[in-house]
Amino acid sequence: MGAVTHYLRSQIAKQIDDNGIVVWYDPEQTYAAIVDSLDLPKTHFASYQDSFFTLRHQVDHLLDSPTPPRLLVYVPLEPADTAHALAELEAAGVVMKPGQQPPQRNTRLSVIARQALKPILGEETVETIVKQVETGQLLLTDLDNWSDEGGITQGVVSVIFGTGNPQEVALAFLSSPSFDTPLTERDAVSELAQLLQNTFGVKLLRQEAPPVLRTRLARHVLTMDLVSGFQGNLPSQLESLPVPAQPSAREACINLVKAWRLRRDLAESYSTQAMLIQQELGLHSLSFELANLLKLETFLAVETALQQNVESALLNTPNPDLVAIADERKSSFWSEYRPDIQAHWALVSVTGQLLLIANQIEQALKSTPANAKTLFNAYTASENPWCLLDTHHRHMERRWHDFDSSLHQCHQSLDQLVSCARDRYMDVGGQLAEKFITGYQKAKFRLDGVLHQTEIFDIEVKPTISTEGEDHKVALIWVDALRYEMARELAQVLQEDYRQTLQAAIAAVPTITEIGMAALLPGINSSTEIITVGPSKLGVQVGDMVLKDRASRVKFLQLRAGTSVFAAKLDDLLPKPKKKVRNGIEHARLTLITSQEIDWIGEGNNVRLARLTMDSILYELRRGIQVLSGLGIRTIVITADHGYLFGEELRDDMKLDAPGGQKADLHRRVWIGKGGDANSNYLRAKLADFGLTSEFEIVTPLNFACFKVSGGTEAYFHGGLSPQELIIPLITLSPKELPQASLTSDIHWSISPGTQKITTRFVSVQIKGTATSLFKLVPPRVRVEVKHKREVISRLISASYGFEEATGEVQLSLVGDNLQNIEPNTVALMITEAEPTKQTVFIHLSDATTGVELIKAVKIDMEISM
Repeated sequence: MGAVTHYLRSQIAKQIDDNGIVVWYDPEQTYAAIVDSLDLPKTHFASYQDSFFTLRHQVDHLLDSPTPPRLLVYVPLEPADTAHALAELEAAGVVMKPGQQPPQRNTRLSVIARQALKPILGEETVETIVKQVETGQLLLTDLDNWSDEGGITQGVVSVIFGTGNPQEVALAFLSSPSFDTPLTERDAVSELAQLLQNTFGVKLLRQEAPPVLRTRLARHVLTMDLVSGFQGNLPSQLESLPVPAQPSAREACINLVKAWRLRRDLAESYSTQAMLIQQELGLHSLSFELANLLKLETFLAVETALQQNVESALLNTPNPDLVAIADERKSSFWSEYRPDIQAHWALVSVTGQLLLIANQIEQALKSTPANAKTLFNAYTASENPWCLLDTHHRHMERRWHDFDSSLHQCHQSLDQLVSCARDRYMDVGGQLAEKFITGYQKAKFRLDGVLHQTEIFDIEVKPTISTEGEDHKVALIWVDALRYEMARELAQVLQEDYRQTLQAAIAAVPTITEIGMAALLPGINSSTEIITVGPSKLGVQVGDMVLKDRASRVKFLQLRAGTSVFAAKLDDLLPKPKKKVRNGIEHARLTLITSQEIDWIGEGNNVRLARLTMDSILYELRRGIQVLSGLGIRTIVITADHGYLFGEELRDDMKLDAPGGQKADLHRRVWIGKGGDANSNYLRAKLADFGLTSEFEIVTPLNFACFKVSGGTEAYFHGGLSPQELIIPLITLSPKELPQASLTSDIHWSISPGTQKITTRFVSVQIKGTATSLFKLVPPRVRVEVKHKREVISRLISASYGFEEATGEVQLSLVGDNLQNIEPNTVALMITEAEPTKQTVFIHLSDATTGVELIKAVKIDMEISM
């Protein structure tokens, strides 16, 4: 088989590997003589003779197989002459023919000859040959015979490597020492050296041992890749790097390095060589500008230098282009090979987004009057809502605690960037809070057209119960401290599976659990009184009933809802509800589900743990909502008692003295009582001004400051009037019917760990999927977990694309316009087990919506040095 035919065979094989079915049209019968000799492994071959019926009879049984076939169909006709007889095969696979796009499927002989011979002969010689092919002077047999006579594919090297293609030979030689012994035993080292020198322009000594040749070749092609991708003038220390004189050799080097990086199975060999060579070049000691590095992936030192440059640039002047760089680099070679690098880029991205929204809000506040309704709308309803300030801050803090707790390196520029973003959050958030609270006071604590917490049941829940039939079940989910921005993120995750509305409402004051949860009950109005129910503890009195805890609120709802009520906690639904819970939901018209996880962990005074796990409630809520839907709930209403602030631990300059006087209750963000001192740093008002009856006054700081309170958390607070505390969400959901085409059983899955053993807290896993039927593939949302026995010991922290911060899941996508293949996605997980021991674990891939395992779990050993 000559070089041209060999190249054609490799192109066809690649298309079959990627797509399964290839319909090959050869109207000029250019390749008729060699079709039967291609001998593609594990591939069925069918050729059109005189009848399409006969041809279809040969292949139809393959299409009925549960696994996708590997099939090549050769048709020596123009597609237009087939009357669309092979349309089904074309739809299930791809077409190759002269002039087809993309270029990899173009079988015009001149194109094939150019690609096959250019690495061997150089660009100038090949162009002369291509012209002769285009004029009909050279045929395929001529090209193959001519290249054979050159010894390219008949030498010992081609026998050892199983190919005479210089690119394939070089890639195999670079990535493995397994060819060293046969090269030496068969005296083929000099032949290999000559081939590599002719193709890549590298100066090699033929008498050198294969390992030395490998190092020289790796140094040559990697430095060529560095030089070619470097933007601007090279540092003086790199100006002497050798560059091949021939353009074809330079191009061959670049193509080889790209192919090497794209081969996930060869990533370890690439990393090993690149790390050695970057040390030889002293890249860690060189200074680079941001613009120099944008097109480079060659060395890890370059990747880390780019990170530092982006971080420094964001510190100086945040702009969307810098965030886009961070997002793009999450799928670079080093990000996919080193999950800590991907996590680093993800942290840079979200920190940059925080700085951008902070700048936007600060600028807008300068020209926005202290109008509470205007600020309320900007925070909740604009195209780029200001609540994203809190979302980005929450994500940044979680990622920072992930990152900071797992790596033991010095990242000065990243430290500075996160510190700056924290300061900006506190500063701009404080400005927004002060302006909103001032405006809210001017509006006499009323916002026209905005739903109040005490109206939610009567306006949003009761009508559904009253107007729908008896079989229409409703669930009401009360989530303690579900901040508006968190609910907004949850709603985005749910939008594909549920019809939904998201509203913002105003919470009852003070924004503490005892008041907010009571305000969600039916019949709460201005005659409802806020009272003390114990030392430093408030409650709500409605008639002769006092509401002070969950039990009293549940009892009140059961008495006043006007329908049958079953109450449970979110934990009761997960992972699967017990029979008692299922029966309770089945026989009740209204189901109440309560969750205290956010408040519980926020007030637990373990800031790091709270940062790392607070977002898990959104995943738990989504699972709980799926369970309720599966139990026949048709309308689900989700709301909260209050929001919260979760910034840095309080500095002394952020602590205010409480006003004194007769104290009824005191939290870091609110004092309730009578009398006391006045202070320009806080707002004082009658509690009755906010809509519920009370003899008390409240005092709350104007910005993010807090009162001095002994004990309790130093970073998580609520009770005040900032938008983060006062604005609560209201989500109304009803399940959609899911399309059948989204069934994950119609997809062949594969998952590949980045390493053979887990040796650090960071783990990378690549996900791939290919359709097993002719239906359009709908990529699912998936979850990746590392488990020891049945316990999940990992958290997914980033992905090449599609990572959902809200739930830690990944939304997969198709490969461009290809409806049969999922774009490969490399995800990064962090081992969360406190003291991981030497053990065997399993990597699981599951459908995030159904929880169904998509593929048999992959077994892998874990041995992390502490």
